[in-house]
Formats: sequence, C-alpha cells, structure tokens
Amino acid sequence: MIKSNLNKNMIKFQISEKEKIFTIDSSYHVATAISDCWKTDNSIWLETTLTSYQKAYIIVTEDVSGTINVRYTQKQWAENRYADNLYNKITKKDLDFSLDGDIYSISLKDKKTLKVNKKTMSFIILNDKDEVILENSLRKGYDFLEGYISPPIGFKQIENDVKKPFISFELKNDELIYGLGEKYKPLVKNGIETNVFNVDPSSTCNHNLAYGGIPFILSNKNYGILVNSGHKTTFEIGSPVSDSISIMVDEEHLDLFIFFGENVKDVVSNYTSLTGRITGVPDEAYGIWLNRLYYHNKKELFTEIENAEKHNYPLDVITLDPKWIKNRYTKTCNFDFNDEAFGPFKELLNEVHQHKIKMCFWINPYIQVDNSENAQYLLKNNLLVNSCKKEEKFAHPWSGIDKHIEGAGLVDFTNPSAYQWYKDKVKYLLENGVDFIKTDYGDGLPEEAIMYNGCKGNEFKQYYAYLYLKSTYEATQEYFGSDKGFVLSRPAFIGTQKFVGKWSGDAVQSFSELKLHLLAGLSLSLSGNVMWGTDIGGFQPSHKTEKDLYIRWTQLGMFTPFSRYHGIGPREPWYFGENELNISRKYAEIKKQLLPYYKVCENEAIEKGLPIMRPLIMEFQDDFIASKIDDQYMIGESIMVAPILTNNTYKRQVYFPKGEWVDFFDQNKKYEGNKSYWIETPLDKINVFVKQNSVLPIFKVGNYKFSDIENNEIEFKVYGKPKVEKACFKLNESENTYKLVNEKVEYKGLFKHFITKV
Repeated sequence: MIKSNLNKNMIKFQISEKEKIFTIDSSYHVATAISDCWKTDNSIWLETTLTSYQKAYIIVTEDVSGTINVRYTQKQWAENRYADNLYNKITKKDLDFSLDGDIYSISLKDKKTLKVNKKTMSFIILNDKDEVILENSLRKGYDFLEGYISPPIGFKQIENDVKKPFISFELKNDELIYGLGEKYKPLVKNGIETNVFNVDPSSTCNHNLAYGGIPFILSNKNYGILVNSGHKTTFEIGSPVSDSISIMVDEEHLDLFIFFGENVKDVVSNYTSLTGRITGVPDEAYGIWLNRLYYHNKKELFTEIENAEKHNYPLDVITLDPKWIKNRYTKTCNFDFNDEAFGPFKELLNEVHQHKIKMCFWINPYIQVDNSENAQYLLKNNLLVNSCKKEEKFAHPWSGIDKHIEGAGLVDFTNPSAYQWYKDKVKYLLENGVDFIKTDYGDGLPEEAIMYNGCKGNEFKQYYAYLYLKSTYEATQEYFGSDKGFVLSRPAFIGTQKFVGKWSGDAVQSFSELKLHLLAGLSLSLSGNVMWGTDIGGFQPSHKTEKDLYIRWTQLGMFTPFSRYHGIGPREPWYFGENELNISRKYAEIKKQLLPYYKVCENEAIEKGLPIMRPLIMEFQDDFIASKIDDQYMIGESIMVAPILTNNTYKRQVYFPKGEWVDFFDQNKKYEGNKSYWIETPLDKINVFVKQNSVLPIFKVGNYKFSDIENNEIEFKVYGKPKVEKACFKLNESENTYKLVNEKVEYKGLFKHFITKV
C-alpha cells in the first residue's frame, strides 16, 4: 500500500524500473549515413543523417593518454552540464582524418585507427595489427527498427518531443563484459539488462536497485566504455539481442569515454587516471571496526570497548551511528552533539582515545528544518536544495524506496557557501577528536529538486552523492593531510573511488545476501575502488537462521580491505558464543598481520589506480575459466581467497589458475595450477592460497595497537623464487622498501624484520 503522502509517479522515480531500449511501441531516428566530416579545435565532427532526414553530430576527441571521447547530439551541447567537468580534464591530442572511397579514417594513439563507413555507418576501432577492438552493431532485422535488430546509433522518440540517444556495439562470441559498479548481479554481465540510477534500495539487494552503480563496462577484449552522464543510463548486454551491447541515456546528449589497454588492468588504470585515484589510506582504516545500530549512550559504547579488552580482541575503531546527534529526527543530521546521552563532547573522545581506539561518527546531508540554529541558518541563507513545486520552500529527500522525509531538506553542495558550511561542520568534528567519518545516505535527491547550479533532480541525483562525499573527504584531507583523507561511504558514482572508503550497504543476514554483496564488491573493484567491505554478520535480520553464517561472514570479512561488524542490534563476536569469538579473534589478528602486504597493494592503487581486492580476471585474463569465476578473488597479485558461501558446507571446489599455489595456513599443502581440487573446509577455516614465487610482508603478531605498531616485526615470507625488483609501502609515517637480491630480501625501513623461506 502506498503511503498517503506519496503517489506512483514519485515512487517510480525512486525505483527507476528498467526500460526496454528497442520496442515496437516506440519510434526511432536511426543514423544511416555520414553526410559530412570536418575538423574543429582538435576534434573530428561527423554529420550523420537520420532516417527522419534530420541531422545529428558525432564529435570525436582523443586525450593524449589514448582515451577517446565520443559525443553524439542533435542540439547545441547543453551549458552548465555537470558531467563536462570530466571532459575538461582531458588534454586534447591533435586529430586529423582522411577519406578513402567511402571510409573516413582517424588516426589514434598507439597506431590505432577509427574507421567510419559514410554509407553504412560502420564504426570500427582497429589496433596496430588491424584487428578489431570494438565495432558497432549493423545486423539487419526489423522494419519497425529501420531494418536493424539493435540499430547502431540514433535516438528513441519519447512523447513531448524528447529524444533519448542510444548506441549499439557488437558482442563477440568469446567476449565477456564486466563492470557497472556495485551492482548485486553476476560478475560477468553477459545476459544482463539493467540501468544505473542510484538509490537507497531499502535492503533489497537481490534487485536491480543499488547504492553504487557506475555506468562503466569493461571487456576482456581490452576496452572499457564510460557513459559520462548523471542521468539514468540503460544497458542491454547480450540481452535481449545475444550478440550486441546497447546503451541508452535519459538526456539529449550521448557522451562516452572509451578506454584501451594491453589488458583489463590497463583499462582500469586508464579509467582511474581520468576519474581519480586515492592518495593514501590511513593505517587504522585497515584495522578492525565495530558498529551497531545503535549504541544509545556512553554506557553502551564503553561496555563494548571494555568487552573487547576483556576478551583480548584487537579492536581499532568504533562507530557511533545517529544517536550521537541531539534531538535527532529520522534520517537527518543536524550536527548538534547529544551530551545528554554521551556527556561532554571532547571528554567522550578523550576517553575513547585513552583505550587506544579511534572514533568514527555517522553523518548524512539531510537537515531537519526546525528551530535549531543550523537549520535556520541554512534556510535563511538559501543553502538548501530548492524545489520546483510552488508549495514547497525547499526539496525533501528520500530515504529508501518509499520514505519521503517531508520535514527535512538537503544541503545544496552546488552552492559554494553551502559546500563550505558542510565542510566546516565536518572539520569541527575532526578538530574535537573524531578520527573517521561515515558518510551515509546522499542518494535521495528528489525529482523536483532545483540545484543552485541550475541542474534538476533527474540529472543531478547521482552527482549529489559525489559532491557530498567530495566535501567530506576534502575536510579529512585538509585536517589530517593529503594522504590521510578517508570517508566511509555507502553511495558511489563516477570518480568516488578516490574518496577511499566504501561499504556495501544494508545486507540481510543470509548466505544469499553474502554472495550478492561479494559480487557487488568485485564488480565495483573494476572501477578502481580500493577500500571495500561489508556489514560483517549482516545488517538486517532475516526470516531464517543459518547457523554457519556469522562465522563464514567473519572469515570473508577479515579478508577484505575494510573489515567492520555492523547491524541492527549486536554484531560483536562475544555475543555469539565462545567458538565464534575465538574464530573471529583469530582472523582479526591475521587481518592485522597482513597490514604490510595491504600497504604494498595500496601503493599500487596510488600509482596505478588498481583495486586491492579484485576478481580473478584481473590477474588471469587469458584463463577463460578464471575469467568467469565469481566466488573466488584476489587480494593484490599474490593472495587468492575462496570463501564458503553456503550453509552446512565443509568442503568446496577451488580452481587454481596457472602456476603453483601454497596453502596460506599450511605451507606443506601445494596445488598445481590449471586444475580444480575439492578442499576440506571445516567451520574454523577459510581457503586462502599464496601464488608461488611471491613475497608476503606480514607482521609477526596481529594483536597490536596502532599506537604501538613500531614495536612489531615484519616477516618476509618468500614463496619459491620470486622476482621482486623493488616494492614500496608507507606505514606509520615511514617509507619502507624491499627488494630481492640473490634470493635474499634487502629491506630499508622502520621495522625490525626477518625472512622465512616457504
């Protein structure tokens, strides 16, 4: 039943049901020929003739890196289009074209060529060997689609003379498509029909909805396509047409960035080169976090801190969700500290720090508009998002699919004064002792919103979350340092990977949900996300109980870059039994032992924009079996994890890519590559393997406090005969390097160290 303050059209904006791109009920303007071509400002313009005899224009620009920008429009390019911020980051390479018969040729970087047939609209990108990398779809088909099955490029006619541009590419027989950000869908996206228009899905992660979808796909044919738009974007990948990829966007311009590389890793690296990379990760972010909805007061908070000490549990960060806020209304954040429940602000934080624990505070960008000082300041200075509805003074945010917060407004981050106001509020928290910020919500901009910069809700909904995270991240950078910025965010969009932290949202307590969140994390990693994790144990209660779930989720959660227990009610391990506590403590200590290795991976993320946690396709692209596996993953280049993802399961089949592999926990167990093995996996074990010929730098002990970290020792575990010219990582403010010389590790850095040959 729809609530009385809502209607179906309002909810449709939130649910954003997937629209079929090609249907018999719609009409289409399909480009059938090139009528002219010219060069302007280092870009090549191709004038296309549509079946309606109208004209539309393809504009091709190349960045000096080799990334191509392809734009398609009938009208003058929109002014103040926020997505153009990305276009403005490219450095245009001088392009030229030639005409040979019916073929226009545009020479690209690395001897690639774009060839366009002016009569057939064939659009092909070739490598230096004249091999096809990417080409549009020209397969003949239906009269109502102007003779095509999935037309190559054109516009879908919508009522009121609105047109949505589309483009279709061929999908090869042996081609696999990945990406789309944090979608709760299979890792390989062949056969998927979906859209990207992010929303709080209200814990429905078995649906098309997502917090962090990104309109970016990658192919094992070594290209990637980013749809540079904040509007809803629709993808049909091998479905309903089996051999094509069709893309449509709900604005009048199509704006694509096409990335290339020698492999998928290169494509990810080139994507992050344009959209942003991290500058560093605070050491403690890799530690063990606790969170609960809620710790209601100081007593409850310190009960769990003391429980961690009582049970010798390696706790590093604890989070206060919204109860830290005074007079908090549902789903809003007014930044007034709740001293009635938690005592004086600074005193609370000082006491937490005395336990050598860091403190994280929850925030969101929605403000309850009441008589409070902050609300009145925002209202008086017009710093809230406006509404196109005459009866509303300001727009009201959504929380979830069908919750409209009528008493609240949204901070307008496109207004420089509002942006700075919000940043200053975050800085105030940091200046008084808060160490980390958890950025929740931000995905609830309503359709009727009118931003300060002139954008409307349907075009700015996803960029609103981006600016919210950006302002908060900048506050952490400005306070802690440029390489220590960090926000733990739930929303995501193009470029948010550079703000470092990401958790997968509200997971239901089930093995099904655990697998879906793993799939989402692996897909998101292909957009360069570095610090990803889940709500260990599950956030929402389930309709059923699966006895192994807490332990299996713990094991997986301790082998992700970000590790945090969180849920409605207790998720702390001492509430689940002695066996659960012992297993949790064991894997928490192993997670912290691996910190030096994580920091090596982090350095790769800084320099190359690659994720720490990654699907097997990134390391074993030529292995067609590994390329499809979605229940195993890599941490960096050397560690492979194969978790248990079903209840009552105590062995599983593990596929080992080429080479030799060593059991992380038992070096006497070795496995030959290009084979599958059934491996016994009792409840206290997770399958973790190290690729032979690797070096793992790990701490000798895992139950340490970060404030005492310099007393630890690094063990360099040398597997086989690795070839490591030099590896670097920054830890505890110190630079560390190591290399192998004559099968011996030469190390320079802060820590005592020793070498173990495996």
